[in-house]
Amino acid sequence: MYNEVKTSFRKHIDFILLDIVIMQVSFFIAYFLRHDNFYLYNNYEYRTIIFLLVFLNIISVNVFNSMHDVLKRPFQLEIYSTFKQVFLVETLILFFVFVTKTSEEFSRNVFLSFPIIYFLLSIFTRQIYKKIVKKFYKNQKNREFLVITTKDRMAEIVNRYYHISNDINLNKFVIIDDDLLGKKYSKKDLLLTYNNNSNLYDDIKDEYIEVVSNSENLLSYLLNNHIDEVFICINGKNSYKKELIEKINLMGIIIHIEIDYVDSVIGANNKEFIEHILDYTVLTCTVSTISAVQSIVKKMIDIISGLIGTIITIIIAIIIAPIIKLKSPGPVFFKQKRVGKNGRIFYMYKFRSMVVDAEKIKKELLDKNEQKDDLMFKMTNDPRVIKGVGNFIRNTSIDEFPQFINVLKGDMSLVGTRPPTIDEWEKYKMHHRARLSIKPGITGLWQVSGRSNIKDFEDVVKLDIEYIKNFSIWLDIKIILKTFLVVIRKVGAR
Repeated sequence: MYNEVKTSFRKHIDFILLDIVIMQVSFFIAYFLRHDNFYLYNNYEYRTIIFLLVFLNIISVNVFNSMHDVLKRPFQLEIYSTFKQVFLVETLILFFVFVTKTSEEFSRNVFLSFPIIYFLLSIFTRQIYKKIVKKFYKNQKNREFLVITTKDRMAEIVNRYYHISNDINLNKFVIIDDDLLGKKYSKKDLLLTYNNNSNLYDDIKDEYIEVVSNSENLLSYLLNNHIDEVFICINGKNSYKKELIEKINLMGIIIHIEIDYVDSVIGANNKEFIEHILDYTVLTCTVSTISAVQSIVKKMIDIISGLIGTIITIIIAIIIAPIIKLKSPGPVFFKQKRVGKNGRIFYMYKFRSMVVDAEKIKKELLDKNEQKDDLMFKMTNDPRVIKGVGNFIRNTSIDEFPQFINVLKGDMSLVGTRPPTIDEWEKYKMHHRARLSIKPGITGLWQVSGRSNIKDFEDVVKLDIEYIKNFSIWLDIKIILKTFLVVIRKVGAR
């Protein structure tokens, strides 16, 4: 699922919210310095100005694009941009006061000191926050990109990446016109090849690009590795390209194609739109998209539910931990490597409802698997379950509560698709991979559709793809409500 956070307003909403807070604090300080009290919000006229400031901030961002390149612009340009925004806001406030003929209601000292305080605080806090965000980007693996290109365009793409991008992890290439599999290239050397001026790149830490695949084993590589998005940037027409794009799309991987080839791929994907990637004009193809508002709301639901669920997990652990220990010596929590969004590996947590060596015993029980294939394992009266307490916590779904820790960490979402084990993932076919184009969830469409009654994994995949294609916040809410009913009625419990 592709997040459509592209405009300055949506892309830098954190900076906008920070700036609104700074603006409010600045006005509050200016008022306090003049009136020596904290009763700003008791005054109707000043309260009007406070709300007007929020509106003016949003106007300045959208009309004047004041957050453009906020993370990348140098300090001198930051001073200029901040001054321009402060000047605009102050001018509009004074214009409002003039038009409404309310100047006598306000102190001139407040309106004179406010822009100075606002300017200084804004510069100071933005610089600090930018350092925090850049450090986060540096330590965080953001969008994992795979570039499919030719040898002669590597330097060009790296140059654009260096000057433009800050949220793409670009270190994997597929070179289609030469057998370079396994070779590594220095980003700094490629930059110098494109622009032979060493002074430009003295301050960058050298990193490497690896050629991870060729055109022959590309699909196999994508099926078995963590890739979020593919960028196809090729010179000249390639006869295999349309078929390749269709197969990549089948896996649910987001595809960006250089605009030269739009006529050859339209119709191959579910969602298509024009945008810019690394300053190239591209056609982006994806199974589904999520708007900025939907993304924010879904994230808020995950954070709130993660916090509440983690607290409940701690309370349950205090009660149930001694019982688990008494019935079956070993850890209270069970952690297992699972495969998350686009192949990310993470540890999923549960309350232990099985014996300690359950994973080893599972290999002996594979012939009793009630699923039609070995892509999932389900068995009635599983002998690995701890007698008494194990059945109870599984039937009541109490064992799932530690997954709220995964939600809080960002590995999972409250609503999504079931995260497979590594051995299940390794058996996936191309169309199976699409179900993990989103974060896995504690609950989902499959879980509320009678999970124990669904024996065919293909039916699970169909439900997951249906959820991804038809995603909405309202659908998430309906699934959450249905989950409560499923748990209460014990429908589809294991």
